[in-house]
Amino acid sequence: MRASRRIIDLVRWHRRGLAAVLAGIAVFSGLSAVTRGDTADLVAVVVAARLVPAGSTVTDGDVRLARMPPQAVPDGVLTNVADAVGRVAGAGIRAGQILTDLSLVGGTAGDGSVVLSIKLDNPELAALAPPGTRVTLYATTSAEPVVAHVLVVAVPASGGGGVLGASTSSVLLVRVTTDEAGRLTRAMSTSTMTLAIG
Repeated sequence: MRASRRIIDLVRWHRRGLAAVLAGIAVFSGLSAVTRGDTADLVAVVVAARLVPAGSTVTDGDVRLARMPPQAVPDGVLTNVADAVGRVAGAGIRAGQILTDLSLVGGTAGDGSVVLSIKLDNPELAALAPPGTRVTLYATTSAEPVVAHVLVVAVPASGGGGVLGASTSSVLLVRVTTDEAGRLTRAMSTSTMTLAIG
């Protein structure tokens, strides 16, 4: 009888401590269940592993997979690293940034195309042709186009300014076939270049 009373007295004395311990166990169990559920719901997405400058061709080392909650995943997100490798960054991409179909332009490295730097006769023209624009390029000494409807993949920043900011550069990076690259290179050796949108 005395032993039972001692146990009851002990429980009463420590009831607050026991209640706190039991509450902690309940909270921990709840959090564990939520965490397990959240982990199962995460979506694998492609993110930049490091800074990728505008106009750069994406390599294996530039991207990695990360897991994100569905509500944090934007439309057009890339979910396979292979879909990014070999494509060109249309604008600077910061480390950790989620890549979407609008982050990268052009075909893959296996499509036979190359990215060529074009210096224009007027820096203001580059501002009219942001990445993703189709342009027709002319030598300023001829009324005939050198190439037509080629894709602008980047407008690099001028004077070593940040790769992510707005540019006043007179240079465009365009994705062209090797034949188009040859025609442009020959034209640029004797003339400055200008463009028309489209």
